[in-house]
Amino acid sequence: MIHAWHQKSWDQLVIARNTKHLPHAILISGEKGTGRQVFAEALVNSLLCESPLENYHACGKCKGCCVRNADVHPDYFQIGIEANKTQILIDQIRELNDFLHMSQSYLASRVAFINPAEALNINAANSLLKSLEEPANNSVIVLLTAQLSTLLPTIKSRCQILHLATPSKVMALQWLSQQSIQHPPEELLEMSSGKPLYALALDNAEHFQRRNEFANDLLAVIKQQQSLTEASKKWQKESKDELLSWQIHWVQQLIKYPFNTGEPESILQIPNLVDSAKLWQLYDQLIKLRRLAHTSLNAQLFIESMLLLWIKLEE
Repeated sequence: MIHAWHQKSWDQLVIARNTKHLPHAILISGEKGTGRQVFAEALVNSLLCESPLENYHACGKCKGCCVRNADVHPDYFQIGIEANKTQILIDQIRELNDFLHMSQSYLASRVAFINPAEALNINAANSLLKSLEEPANNSVIVLLTAQLSTLLPTIKSRCQILHLATPSKVMALQWLSQQSIQHPPEELLEMSSGKPLYALALDNAEHFQRRNEFANDLLAVIKQQQSLTEASKKWQKESKDELLSWQIHWVQQLIKYPFNTGEPESILQIPNLVDSAKLWQLYDQLIKLRRLAHTSLNAQLFIESMLLLWIKLEE
């Protein structure tokens, strides 16, 4: 089931289906860690269900739902980033285009799910345009993105864009407090910048340890106690998005509480971090760097670029 803060967006889809105006391509935009994937998967399940409920949630009992739950539905095609790749490639979209023009096996729609859509490389995105411009009968393409601004304008213009809301602090805390967590919900929510599902994922000792270790290495690089190459090699297998999320949160905290953020403590030891102008500049640069997280840029070079942003604070 979808989360309460996304109910208005679901209601929009209910209206579209009741009036027979469901678009052939739906681009769902929402921040990571807010339940956007839960929403997208609920939509996919609904479209594949042969007997959806009154509010169009999947019934969970029909033949379509059973084969979907078993992950063997013949009318469903999912595209993501393949192992050892950083982007969605054109061959994957060519397979999708072929799939969309096959005959249906069940009564419901033929459904494709592309996640994350921002990982489409330029050739794959251009290949997808054909299916968006000339949609196959009884087919729906669902795209999910956390970086709407990075998608081609031609992709966005051929989809119905559905913006998912980030929950209010009250709603997020209420949901988080109902989960089995080890750390205070307020602390987790602050660390996640208000994203409750990401906050829940942070609630483990291993994550806190890795996060503090990266902060210590960052400080060591800035103080020239560790080389850029050594640090970047050490962290090159870590998720680029994760590393950026940690740093963006630290900068946000330092902007709001320049003398009172001890988490992690090593960050406060970095010189010049109480200079608000430098902090805002660093924040903007980290946000821009996030757009490159799904490119083919070498992981080690990517991490070196991140670390260099902090070193430049000294200039």
